[in-house]
Amino acid sequence: MGIMKAVVYSRVSTEEQNPESQLQDIIDYASSRGYTIVKVFEENISGATYPFERPVFNQVLRFIREHDVDLLLLHDITRFYRPPPGSAFKALGIMRRIMDEYNILIEFVSEPEIEDPMLSELWRFLKSWISAYERLQISMRTKYGLLRIKREGRLYHKPDIVYYYASWLYDKDPGDVTREEYMAALKQLRNLVMKYWNDPSLKKTRISEVLKRNELKGLYTRFPRAPKSYLTFYRLVHSDDGKIKGGG
Repeated sequence: MGIMKAVVYSRVSTEEQNPESQLQDIIDYASSRGYTIVKVFEENISGATYPFERPVFNQVLRFIREHDVDLLLLHDITRFYRPPPGSAFKALGIMRRIMDEYNILIEFVSEPEIEDPMLSELWRFLKSWISAYERLQISMRTKYGLLRIKREGRLYHKPDIVYYYASWLYDKDPGDVTREEYMAALKQLRNLVMKYWNDPSLKKTRISEVLKRNELKGLYTRFPRAPKSYLTFYRLVHSDDGKIKGGG
């Protein structure tokens, strides 16, 4: 439930190592984060080859366009592109083009071994840039999803914790959640929270911490800005059968 779907691109050159070690690292990474790998693509080609000129990489892009995929996973940035000396930032432009055009997030699962100082500097920049870009993408998807709800005359307000839970539960964006799905999620999430709320050995102010580490870990991984305060779960426990009030 709430699983992020990923496509894997593994690239090696003729003179490089067997790709199996790359794949295992990627599989372990995906498993640790609860991602589902839906397709693996392998290509034997030089990293200096422009990504859009690689036959298999173009297959990856076609697959992403035709299927509901959230992530493109690569072992490290050198698997993506080894640009010519002095033009390392070309890789950033290519990445942004792919993420914007194909509505996909790109994740590198390992720290690369980089001799080129320019590429090494690019990697350090990318780590912070990708994190910020992912937060922006999640925010924009939520924003436009809610605008779509308003046009369609469906539920419309700032997403509360139930909206995020329903989005995770049904593998949707918050803007695509129906009232029926919201109500089902409300009942399920309330029962989950009540288990801790009624536990006399657990302080109610610590319930969010426990949920973030356990049952709702995947939710907060996908939606790091989802409400998580004590007031959020207080409202949930004391809500009626309509909807909870406020985001918390």
